[in-house]
Amino acid sequence: MTNMKLDKLFRRLFKSLDKGKKGGEDDLDKIDQLLKRLGDRKDHLRHRLKKEKRVCKQKRLKAELKIVEIKLKKAKKRRKQLGPT
Repeated sequence: MTNMKLDKLFRRLFKSLDKGKKGGEDDLDKIDQLLKRLGDRKDHLRHRLKKEKRVCKQKRLKAELKIVEIKLKKAKKRRKQLGPT
């Protein structure tokens, strides 16, 4: 393998290892901000879904709402892993 390929491989390896590390305060703050934004987004989508009359738009909003709920669930799980609330 060339040096370029090895460097790229090492960068990817260390990047993936860093993701698995226990986070510090910065990570907790970022996750808390993300949780707040996702919660706001979820409320906004629910409100829009209630008001929407067209079926095709309702389907799109339901799909988007489902995605946000899954992201919210994953973020809550990660927050719980990193530390106390």
